[in-house]
Amino acid sequence: MSLRFSLLLGKPPKPGSLLAEVIEDLTAGGSTVDVLLPHEQTIDPDSLNGQDLVAHRGLHTTLTPLLGALHDRGIPLCAPFAADELLRDRRLWHTRLAETGIPVPRAEEHADWASVLESGRDEEIVVKALSGPGRGSQVLAGTAATLPAEAPFTGPYLVEPRLVAEDIDRKLYVAGGEVRGLLKPSTLTHPHVTSGEPFTPDEELVGLALAAGRVLGVHLFGADVLHTPGGPVVIDVNAFPGYRGVDGAPGLVAAHLREHAAGQGT
Repeated sequence: MSLRFSLLLGKPPKPGSLLAEVIEDLTAGGSTVDVLLPHEQTIDPDSLNGQDLVAHRGLHTTLTPLLGALHDRGIPLCAPFAADELLRDRRLWHTRLAETGIPVPRAEEHADWASVLESGRDEEIVVKALSGPGRGSQVLAGTAATLPAEAPFTGPYLVEPRLVAEDIDRKLYVAGGEVRGLLKPSTLTHPHVTSGEPFTPDEELVGLALAAGRVLGVHLFGADVLHTPGGPVVIDVNAFPGYRGVDGAPGLVAAHLREHAAGQGT
């Protein structure tokens, strides 16, 4: 099927990367793919009228108005504009999942670091920035005694109790109705790693990932899950991950983009 795609990317795709292979897959099937770099060039929203799908990845929040302009013109987006807005604010998607019964940690928002330290006086907590990746320097675990006295990253902050769970993160990668899994060491106790051990998610995890996608209106995403004594809990969601280590990822992503562009995607 001949379709017209535009990819709005934060940086050019490297040879051999997921996006480079997705582009190769799409063009091999007869589709046209334009790569645009809105951080480096001005994009006229009207120039994208008539595209079957505009997919975006790695864009700074300063480009949200561009996505909004495309949405207002009825240009199909992946991720859809509403989903992108949700996933840029951890408080928003966290609340949306909780309201619909999808298990997430109990969370409180704190405007400053002093109140974060106060909240960690009696239990170990996990502190996250309201926006940005759920790993690395913008996620810390500890108590008032072990957390740094000065703010290590800019607030406001989302504070969760540290869950009793395995020292393993279950990473669920979703492309449309397909769900793949990787096991990775917990980012709370280990350095961030890009590799992982593939595993086949069971029916409960597949259902949890797909339900989260339906609630948030996103269909190319990753969900981090912890296994706790009370069952699986979603601790992070991110749009259009790198799918590194996921077998056949370029084909899965390209297939979903075709379905979405043809009006068959969710």
